[in-house]
Amino acid sequence: MVAERIGAEGSTFGLSGNVSERDAGDPGAFWITPSGVAWPEIRRAHLVQLAVSSGAVQQGTLRPSTEWRMHRALYERHPWIGGVVHLHSPYATILSVIHEPVRAVHYQMARVGNEVPVVPYATYGTEELAQLVRDAIQPEQRAVLLANHGLVAVGSSAADAYRASQEVEWTARIQYHAMLAGSPRVLTPAQLDAVRAAFKDYGQAWQPPDDADRSPAGEP
Repeated sequence: MVAERIGAEGSTFGLSGNVSERDAGDPGAFWITPSGVAWPEIRRAHLVQLAVSSGAVQQGTLRPSTEWRMHRALYERHPWIGGVVHLHSPYATILSVIHEPVRAVHYQMARVGNEVPVVPYATYGTEELAQLVRDAIQPEQRAVLLANHGLVAVGSSAADAYRASQEVEWTARIQYHAMLAGSPRVLTPAQLDAVRAAFKDYGQAWQPPDDADRSPAGEP
């Protein structure tokens, strides 16, 4: 389960962050992590199922993450999104504080977008923030920074979104240290397109599932 990986890997600070996944059996619903529960303690029984159309709780006994509005808005606007990850990972958050996009200082960025832009600041958990993120995310733009806040990444599943968040955090770390040493050189869109073309033939014909511990209900 992605939530357990986030807790085990220390990918975010304290109780911050949240993860969700569209229900595999009901695209009109999604599962999200609960509010205020430490990552290492989250279990499947703690997850909350919400309706995409209204945000109404359909299953679960705990309160959903305070960012449920943002997750709901993404699923409603973008049918191709199957998972959402929001983290306060260190280097992405550092760049969000100085309102500096994560730029294509390494070709690994090609999987996420030409850069990761910064959306304006809005109070966490609000509909205002939800709309800002909803409008910034596109099929070719799989992650954004939230000004003075953190990172949001999306994907075909929670595991896919988590991989995107890791790629952004790694690139942000490289960019941060490169900025300390000098002026990072950024790859052009054409160079990134060439990388995307090369990625199509990368790896093996067989690929492992997104998350070996993923449940049939599509729980994160």
